[in-house]
Amino acid sequence: MLQRGALIADYGPGFQGQATLVDEGIVCVIPRQWERIEVRETMRDLVQSLGAECGGCQDCPLGRAG
Repeated sequence: MLQRGALIADYGPGFQGQATLVDEGIVCVIPRQWERIEVRETMRDLVQSLGAECGGCQDCPLGRAG
């Protein structure tokens, strides 16, 4: 599955992220608090639920965070 990229957004402290399919690719909306381990885990779970592996996008801070 092609991953398109990530957008970092601030939708408040309760927002844990979103991943969605767009034109056969994944677009992630990552919360500003992406450094927190629970946020990274949530994002990885969202991406995996769509059939891909989180961390594959070169410019994504989640991939750089390990």
